[in-house]
Amino acid sequence: QVYRVHWLRAKALQDRWKEEMTLVQLEMDWTCNYFSWRATQWGDRMRESLEKRLPGHACYSGRQSQMYSLLAQDAQAAFQDLQSVSIETGDE
Repeated sequence: QVYRVHWLRAKALQDRWKEEMTLVQLEMDWTCNYFSWRATQWGDRMRESLEKRLPGHACYSGRQSQMYSLLAQDAQAAFQDLQSVSIETGDE
């Protein structure tokens, strides 16, 4: 009886860690996608500003677009190694 309780607790702990790994991997993807989306959004604003002949607005938008692009690249590089990590378990 004691061994069964210990096994059930260990199994619950393992399941929580599996779920946490899944959530962390999804959060990494969401972060990269968000930075890319923001870069695109600022790039569109830059093009609109250029069409309206607003060089100050275009310059600011271009810098923001570049910043988010770099954040997306850095996040992708930082998360690349972590995404290959997986918990290998045998189902009993």
